[in-house]
Amino acid sequence: MSGGSLFRRLWPAFVAAAALLVAVPGVGLATTPAADAGTMSTPASSVPPPAPASTPAPPAPPTLLTATQVTSTSVTLTWTASVPGCCAITNYNIMYPEPFSDVIPTITVGNVTTATINISPTRQYNIRVAARDSTGHTSPWSNQIIVVAPATDSGPDTVPPGSPTNLTNRNGTLYWSAAPDNVGVTGYRVYRYDGWYTSTLLGTTTSTTYQLPPSATTGPGPHIQFYVRATDAAGNLSAASNTVDATSSTPPADLPPTPPANLAVSRITSTSVTLTWAAAEPGCCDVTGYTVTYFQAFYDLGDTVRVGNVTTATITLKPATQYRFMVQASDSGGHSSQWSAPLTIVTPATDTGPDTVPPSAPGTLTVTDVTAASAKLNWTSSTDNVGVTGYNVYRWDGVFVSTLVATVTGTSYQLSIAPSVPNRYYVRARDAAGNVSIATNEVRVTPPTDPTTAPPGTTCAVTYQKQSEWPGGFVVDVTVENTATTAVNGWTLAFTFPGDQRITTLWSATYTQSGSAVTIRNANWNGTIAAGASVTFGFQGSWSGSNAVPTGFSLNGVPCR
Repeated sequence: MSGGSLFRRLWPAFVAAAALLVAVPGVGLATTPAADAGTMSTPASSVPPPAPASTPAPPAPPTLLTATQVTSTSVTLTWTASVPGCCAITNYNIMYPEPFSDVIPTITVGNVTTATINISPTRQYNIRVAARDSTGHTSPWSNQIIVVAPATDSGPDTVPPGSPTNLTNRNGTLYWSAAPDNVGVTGYRVYRYDGWYTSTLLGTTTSTTYQLPPSATTGPGPHIQFYVRATDAAGNLSAASNTVDATSSTPPADLPPTPPANLAVSRITSTSVTLTWAAAEPGCCDVTGYTVTYFQAFYDLGDTVRVGNVTTATITLKPATQYRFMVQASDSGGHSSQWSAPLTIVTPATDTGPDTVPPSAPGTLTVTDVTAASAKLNWTSSTDNVGVTGYNVYRWDGVFVSTLVATVTGTSYQLSIAPSVPNRYYVRARDAAGNVSIATNEVRVTPPTDPTTAPPGTTCAVTYQKQSEWPGGFVVDVTVENTATTAVNGWTLAFTFPGDQRITTLWSATYTQSGSAVTIRNANWNGTIAAGASVTFGFQGSWSGSNAVPTGFSLNGVPCR
């Protein structure tokens, strides 16, 4: 690999001198006298014209340029070889500039179809490749790919966020649509670009709006612009958003509001909750109101309350009951925002007396010692401002009905399995005043088909729990348990939706969906499932005709129960 080079986009003007052929009027002969020889004259019209020069064909552009591996300090590229023109291909030039800079680093490699180049953490690069042949002809550039280096190659999160989109400038305020991330976006960085090669960080924000200071819109530079990059807790940065000018721009006609943020509880009683949230930022149109959707835990129907253009609402609830809330904005053009992050609460049992504070939720619920007739539930203890007096163990039918099975003082319970009922369980802590905690996760207990032998090939169990559902949308938590005696290193879960469901947002994993077939793959930080352990991910989806629960889960190609 030969050394790289740098050049700038701002080229000085060069003028090439052109050689001029001068014709002398009235002269019809071309004469070429020779020394000591007689003069020979030939009519100019009888001289044959020179043959036109042929233009050698350059190579075709390389295709299918792809980044096969990206670290914080390097990227490995592959491409499909160019088709030669007139001459054999000898090498390839790789151009990898950072956007918003006029410095263009290039590097030359031999006649290969892969190369690794050095990059810097959190930087964005726009990469293209061109072929060069033995006579110096250069092909057109390949397709361009955008690569963003992670902040680090270690730790639980090495995946940069997606880009913010739909950036607009309205009267000196920037608005954009939220960026996705495998773990969660923690904020945004707003930059000013002078149109030459200097980007300046103006400020940071945790919302999807930013008020430009007056000084940001003036100053040196041929064309002042702004762009935004998302960041996460690990310090990864996204690729840049689209750019906007210093003058106001009109948002797209179909740009929805941003989702409400910071959903929280300002007051809670045994029969009501008062919610607050940060207002959604308008897209193309003015925000006109909000829809509050809420679901009782382990109950398959939800309720909605429509309120005006406000940032608070009080909802009537039931005592000692768990609920999950989300808020959505709508505008005068009929657009709806994405849902806010969900909020889970539990109401106290009473508003009088010395104790109106529910206990904390017990730790992760697991099941062990499963036989055809029994199983053991295990969890970790809760805390309470006065004191936890026990734990309620519930059986849930998977739709509406929860049945109290037992109340115990310890952190385990030996179940008697009933083959004729759904064996799905969860646990809540309780205190002396009758307050109950938010519930644990749900577990399914499936007795083996043979009292001494596990089902052949079954080394996993999947719990698919709908946390909430509303017309057109739903939220699900999925738990994958490794029931084998050895760890799973790298996992892929496959299943098929029985209806027309589509995943719209997924967290703690990655996914692809083709029709109704879904493939979920582990995130960088949860690829190992120890024997007897489990991992959980969740997603939000859409549906219209049916939202039935999928069946037939398989982990790394092996069916799960």
